[in-house]
Amino acid sequence: MPVDIRDHPDAPSLEELHEFTLVPVARSEIESRIEAGEELRELNLREERNDVFVQLTPDPEEGGGDVDIGMVLYRLVQLFGTPEMPGYEAGTDISDREDTTFKYLFRLVREGELEDGTLPEEWLITVFDTHVDFGVGLAGWSGDGVDPSEYDDDVVLVSLALATNVVTEPVTCEYKDKWY
Repeated sequence: MPVDIRDHPDAPSLEELHEFTLVPVARSEIESRIEAGEELRELNLREERNDVFVQLTPDPEEGGGDVDIGMVLYRLVQLFGTPEMPGYEAGTDISDREDTTFKYLFRLVREGELEDGTLPEEWLITVFDTHVDFGVGLAGWSGDGVDPSEYDDDVVLVSLALATNVVTEPVTCEYKDKWY
């Protein structure tokens, strides 16, 4: 039975998540890799995993939940600016997109030493919307020889937990210092 990442027994605690930082990959780096013929390989964890997921709202049909995909995008823009992935720029024609309208590429960096030492020092993840819901993917450039499907469960759980924590925690709005 699938379990929300916040309730998963093997998910890292908030204290453990403090050892990791999400760093947006610069658009210039993305463009230069694409121009060099590299491909960004992605593994959509929502589609690939049936044991863990992220639930933004208690019942998406009813609405009015604590967090929806619009709020996720708002928080990501407040924290990291507009999406840097080519083809997902704000204000561009999205008529050819079927299920994803925004996408960020992050480098997830491990800052501290972990007891078990099984996690890499850094890896790539994508954060996006998929079918009007929240998506997280493991990623790797073909030129680096990284196959996202080869990451172990610890990488999956840390990636999902950290991305979920970032988008479900309120940020300060520019307007009246209100938390949203």
